[in-house]
Amino acid sequence: MFKGIIWRVETDDHNTIVAIESRDVSNRTTYFSAFDYVSGEAFFKEITVQEGWFWSLDRVHSGMIYVHSYVNEGSPEHKGIIALNSSGEIAWQHFHKTLHEISDSGLIVYNPKIQPKIFELISAETGEVLSTKISRDTPLQRDIVIPEILEDSRQFSHLLPGNTYGPVFYLEINRKIILAFHTQKENFYTQQLAVYQDGTPLMQDILAADIQKLNPEAFFIQHNHLFYIRGNKQEFVSYLV
Repeated sequence: MFKGIIWRVETDDHNTIVAIESRDVSNRTTYFSAFDYVSGEAFFKEITVQEGWFWSLDRVHSGMIYVHSYVNEGSPEHKGIIALNSSGEIAWQHFHKTLHEISDSGLIVYNPKIQPKIFELISAETGEVLSTKISRDTPLQRDIVIPEILEDSRQFSHLLPGNTYGPVFYLEINRKIILAFHTQKENFYTQQLAVYQDGTPLMQDILAADIQKLNPEAFFIQHNHLFYIRGNKQEFVSYLV
């Protein structure tokens, strides 16, 4: 259980690390956490950085967690990079560079004050500049699978409750079918998730109960692990599929 609402989740393509950004609106505090999503071990939980409300989770790569700020409070454009190691300590920081993409060679960054953008390559581990004025490097390929959204779910009517309402999130992996859906009772909805194999439920969970509108997201898969948020967006679950 997190103090605030889970705002963003990012996974590491090279390690079994998941990083979570949670926000407590009541005291305008942003927290960052990192876990091993196989063992459940917490590397660090709910740490903050200076002026943390204005920082947000960006990416996770090779055991490093990167967070970004913004050009100004009202702008969505990113500015600044703080690199946290797996202990939650600041490894390095650049306040005048923006993370554009991650490649096998390092981080591709630019200075948002300079137009047109000039891309540089910096070390993911130290933040040291490796090359200036590079062309865009090949982005790191990510092993993330998101569900298909089915407007017509009649083919799964034998697996779904009779009061299922709205679109169904569907994904099939390793001979398992994963479905996330809403059920309706009066003017409220409950979002549920279920994993089936050969028609038999292996796991069922409630993601959100007594909500007034449909949730637009349900789950994603990486490295054969199912990730989802539940408990009023304050709990995070990893499930091996």
